[in-house]
Amino acid sequence: MSTSLLYHAFGIVGYSYVNQKFQGGQVLFRIDQPRERLRCSQCGSEDIWCRGSKERTFAPCPLV
Repeated sequence: MSTSLLYHAFGIVGYSYVNQKFQGGQVLFRIDQPRERLRCSQCGSEDIWCRGSKERTFAPCPLV
């Protein structure tokens, strides 16, 4: 598995692939954002302290 799949299949840019698991008929990917790309969600500053993470769910657009 590679970061290339995230980009070409799902359009996800700027993240690195960590692992995947199969759960309830779904494929769940774990990805991480590199430290140098992290920014404050309020002001956009790169001078931040990391204190945890947030799990998010993305669903690709259906094919037409």
